Amino acid sequence: MKAMSLAMLLAAGSLVCGAAWAIPNSITGPLLNQDSPLNGQDLTQSLLSSGIWDGSEKLPGEWMEEGEVSNAKISYLRARPKLFGQELILLRSVQREGKLESLEATFVDAGSYFGYFDEEMPDGLSRREMRKEIAIRLAEKQAEFTKLYTDSQVSLKSSIAAACGDAKPEEGRIGRTRGLRMPVEEWKKDGRRIRLLAGENRLLRVFITPEKLPVEEWMDPSISAMPPREKLGKLAKGVSREDDGTVSLPGLRPIPQGYRPYCGLNTLAMAARHFGLHLDEDWLAVASGFKNTGRADGANLVKLYHAVAAEAGYGLDRSTKFDPAAATKALGAGFPVIVWRRYSPERNALHTKFMREFSKHPTATLPDPASSAERASWPGDDAPLHASVVVGYNAGRKEFLFLESWTGKDTPRRMRVEELVATTDLAFVFRP
Repeated sequence: MKAMSLAMLLAAGSLVCGAAWAIPNSITGPLLNQDSPLNGQDLTQSLLSSGIWDGSEKLPGEWMEEGEVSNAKISYLRARPKLFGQELILLRSVQREGKLESLEATFVDAGSYFGYFDEEMPDGLSRREMRKEIAIRLAEKQAEFTKLYTDSQVSLKSSIAAACGDAKPEEGRIGRTRGLRMPVEEWKKDGRRIRLLAGENRLLRVFITPEKLPVEEWMDPSISAMPPREKLGKLAKGVSREDDGTVSLPGLRPIPQGYRPYCGLNTLAMAARHFGLHLDEDWLAVASGFKNTGRADGANLVKLYHAVAAEAGYGLDRSTKFDPAAATKALGAGFPVIVWRRYSPERNALHTKFMREFSKHPTATLPDPASSAERASWPGDDAPLHASVVVGYNAGRKEFLFLESWTGKDTPRRMRVEELVATTDLAFVFRP
């Protein structure tokens, strides 16, 4: 009997994110192998010094740009230093007009720890024996993570308090709406606000911001200050209309999910950043109730989608059918559409091949959906579900443009409207 993996055994019926299994994490993967002189160094004093906050000093180390929210640029440090004496996984910075606005340090994250919990099983096991072995291994890994999380939380709180003169933390919160509201513990030091987010045995993260900066909501301050009509105008101005009839949202960029069952989260994070929310997939996993299993089972993603729309101040229509008219209306106003669609590697390869062909020959066309052979090649009801972001359309060509939460997939691909309608199980249309 051929050895089977956990992912193969448990994939059926899940939002498994298709080919993303084979795609390495685009950030934490390289960081593990990054040979930086800052690795292992404690940067607490440097990152709390006034120089990097008033612009007279540069941030230490080499930083890689990750994306934008409104006019703020998000970057991450290509190193694994320490902060408050504790090893961290990832250090992000947010800068606006060249000036540092916030730092975000992630110390423990279940998504990175579990990934797709995918281990090879011994040959010769029955399905029942295999499930039992999987349960044992998963329980061991969960116990290891819980200890890591608990020990790190205690040490981190103690270290932050010591750095702030043994001050006791104040209680605060981030998030405007109930679905995304999160309690935090807060300290102050030398005009800086230090906030610890402890996310339900999944995520330990510290935010450092100037004390005067508003930090009660996830929305970017530059957008939060806008009247509703101005916010809608900003979205509409971001719509590109090409001479060939293509309408698209070029400002919406992928957020690679890495080796994690996060396609439903990362596509939502892509839309959230497009609206101006400083949200990422790790915190969204906490908010949706992801369990420490290496799978998406048990998470309430549908509820989370509505919570993100509400946090941004917009509405969201959910349907079991993809409505081309509703999608084109939303896209024309600057609103993306997320689809949970049935996925197959063969169709994925076809769409990638066509993207390359179309870039060289703009008159190229996708296979005719009127062909019975073409329709038979579309993923059927038993295919796994995958989340994609619809970012544009061309009415004349009857095509929709879509993006994935995958590394190296920055160029939208195209799909005929007939295929998208036939393979969509859930469509999420954001609206004013």
